Amino acid sequence: MDEQKEAKKHSVASTETNSFEEIKKQASENIGQMLQDLRAFEIAIKFEKIPEIYRIYNGRLHEELDRTSNQSHEIDRLLAQKLHNSFMERFPFMIHSEKISETMNYYRISDYYRDRPVIGIDSGIPEIFVIPKIDQEWQRFMRRADGVLPNEEINGAEKQINQLEAKAIAAKSEIAKIDDQLRDLKNQEAAIENTKGFFNRGKVDEELEPLLKHRQELEEEREKWQPFIEDRHLTDKSRKQIEEQIKDLRLQRAVVEKERRLLKKYFGGTAEMAEQLQSFLTEYLNPQEEVAEID
Repeated sequence: MDEQKEAKKHSVASTETNSFEEIKKQASENIGQMLQDLRAFEIAIKFEKIPEIYRIYNGRLHEELDRTSNQSHEIDRLLAQKLHNSFMERFPFMIHSEKISETMNYYRISDYYRDRPVIGIDSGIPEIFVIPKIDQEWQRFMRRADGVLPNEEINGAEKQINQLEAKAIAAKSEIAKIDDQLRDLKNQEAAIENTKGFFNRGKVDEELEPLLKHRQELEEEREKWQPFIEDRHLTDKSRKQIEEQIKDLRLQRAVVEKERRLLKKYFGGTAEMAEQLQSFLTEYLNPQEEVAEID
């Protein structure tokens, strides 16, 4: 029994020793890799080796570097400035428009007075993209491949105006028809009421029920048409709101058309712009020339 206990203790001790040695080895390797990465990061910063900075900064040391080296956005500013400089060198017609954050900046195309920012650069990823709101408007208003301007939304708004006018014209005749029907119903109700007696009260109520229901439906229908007669101001207000909507749609379409011409002038088109921006970013992250590391 004692020998078994001793053997068991020895086995447990051996396992614990092996586990501890493995943990120690793994910890040593992790620290060694961390120190190596930190040294590589120091070299990358010193020689402004952008691909290497991104590789290390967005890797497993991100949280640690963010707490120390980037505490006051020093790395963010370096990455943003380097990407901005290279971007402007490649596309000199682009103009910096707005700083959204330490890593996010917006750019517009040329200096046309109505130009707005259309391109965003997130240097923290890095990524170059069409600003989502602008992209949505391009999808809505950009001239199609066949050269036709999209007109569905404007046509739809103009149709609403025509419907308003049509309802205003139709309201008088519709209300007149409803009033005639209501008058006939009331006469029928009065005639049935005159036949009501003590013994036929239930039958009379049954005959009145569908007439009363139909009268309620007609009165509700009359209320829907009444504003077009009594409150012409409401119709005029709705018309003005739709006219302002049409004006705004045409302005948005005109701005997008101007942007399409600028894209055509400087890039060759929207598809060509996407290709050139992606090509630039690929080359930026994979430069041909390497800077020698220090010992």
